[in-house]
Amino acid sequence: NAMWFNLLVSFIFMFFFRGWSSLAAVISVATVISYLTGPISLMALKRAATDIERPLSVPFMKVIAPFAFVCASMILYWAKWPLTGEIILLMVVALPVYFYFQSKQGFDGWGQDLKAAWWLCAYLPIMALLSLVGSKQFGGAGLLPYGWDMLVVALVSLVFYYWGVNSGYRSPYLAERQEHDEVLEGIGAH
Repeated sequence: NAMWFNLLVSFIFMFFFRGWSSLAAVISVATVISYLTGPISLMALKRAATDIERPLSVPFMKVIAPFAFVCASMILYWAKWPLTGEIILLMVVALPVYFYFQSKQGFDGWGQDLKAAWWLCAYLPIMALLSLVGSKQFGGAGLLPYGWDMLVVALVSLVFYYWGVNSGYRSPYLAERQEHDEVLEGIGAH
């Protein structure tokens, strides 16, 4: 059954994306979007869980993380309109799948999770809009001239970066991790 389902999904993707090269472009941009959360997650964790032992500490992360987020935002912008809009639309279409699995687990703490994710909910359409009105070199309408468009993307990205970091919170999963570590230490496996 899983193979038939995969075949069906692949046919659907090939229908919408009209070929392997456009599908590969979509996957690449979706991967960039997944990288966007890394710097924010790292810094939000450092901010919300100061008591957790960190075996690895990278110096200058307060500079590297926002720079990495801006770079990932630039890559998303450089993917060109309409691809950026298509990817963001694809993510919106996938939301019912997320809600289905969330409903199976119950919506405990979901409000706080959503509050912490508003930055991403706003970031994606704003980036699509910037891509739409951006310079013609990147497929946009040319309302933002070349050069200025990248400056605007960088500044907007920094706003969303700091919003994302400051919206992070100490989730119950951190307590579970701490309990798990204590058990491992108790049996000498950590």
